Amino acid sequence: MRVNGVTLFQVVAAVMEPDPSVAADNDPDPAEPIVFGGSSGRCYAQPLFPRWGRIGRIISNVDKYSRILSREVIEEDGRFLEFTKLLAKREDPPYLLYLDKGFFDITLNHICNLKYMAGSVERLAVISFDPEMERDFKKVHPQIPIVTLDFSIVKKSVPKTLENHRYVIYQLVLMLRSHIASVLSSRGISFWSMQQDSIWTENFVSMNVEQHYPDSLLIFDTVGNDQVALLMTRRQSPDSSIMTYLCGAPHYKCAKLPRWVVSSSNFFMGNRNVTPVVIQVDHESKLSKMELFRKENFVFIKDDLTCNASAVIHIKEAVTSALEEVRAEPKEDDEVATFDHILWCLHRWLGLDPYYNKRFLRVHEGIV
Repeated sequence: MRVNGVTLFQVVAAVMEPDPSVAADNDPDPAEPIVFGGSSGRCYAQPLFPRWGRIGRIISNVDKYSRILSREVIEEDGRFLEFTKLLAKREDPPYLLYLDKGFFDITLNHICNLKYMAGSVERLAVISFDPEMERDFKKVHPQIPIVTLDFSIVKKSVPKTLENHRYVIYQLVLMLRSHIASVLSSRGISFWSMQQDSIWTENFVSMNVEQHYPDSLLIFDTVGNDQVALLMTRRQSPDSSIMTYLCGAPHYKCAKLPRWVVSSSNFFMGNRNVTPVVIQVDHESKLSKMELFRKENFVFIKDDLTCNASAVIHIKEAVTSALEEVRAEPKEDDEVATFDHILWCLHRWLGLDPYYNKRFLRVHEGIV
């Protein structure tokens, strides 16, 4: 699908937020001393801004290892080409899921949630990052198209002793996703990038979002664009932040869905008077995603892998009463909130980043 001669690239649902603790993984002293020779012996100087140095090294490593599974490699992959040809034949933009080890159970659970939403499962397509996951998935859902781009090759190439190892891996996954988005868009394929830790309380298909935003190149809650991979080699930030920032430019036609349509875990922190159609459960938790879903009655799949219709029927009741500990989090300081509001109004009045898109970039650059 094309709009004004430009490939329509639709993205919904924020990518998984990184665990701030990951950033410090395998991280040595943040301010590694610089050694200078001298007549009096060795002297040491500490970098003035050590975090900038860490950010620079992360960017360099992401750029280096992302070349193993680059956009060019994806474009030349025969199986991926056949996969995209299949998607191109679909009348409606597919709902794209990414599958890796650790996300198998939550993916099956998500599909059970969608099973009772007419027209949703038929639009699903899956890109696996592990060949074993593709085989396992086909056994359960052979009717859903799936292809593998083997990210394990990239993961094995990154030394475990590398500074911020886990965070670099995280960034490389996001880089791969941005390459996939670029390839799909270049082939004229519109799609929704979905999150399997999202809860559908109603049928998102029936919202007909594409028809409501016919001229928008990107549709998201805070995310999208094919320059993302390039910027990720220059800015330490997730693809969602960079996509959001790019949408501040006048030549990108972006639309932001209202929070009653798609929300994050921020929904649980409010009064919950209005339940969004889609809620991504993306807040930090000590529990695994499936453990958290079991605790809060968000599980739609039975032990025998059949789906539980009753759990879907009562999901609105479940989300209304779930995660009380999130609702109980301390409120923002009134003075800080007032200052932020004044600053936001000033930015809009001056036309400087009117929707605070840069803020997402700064937040994630402060993680490491």
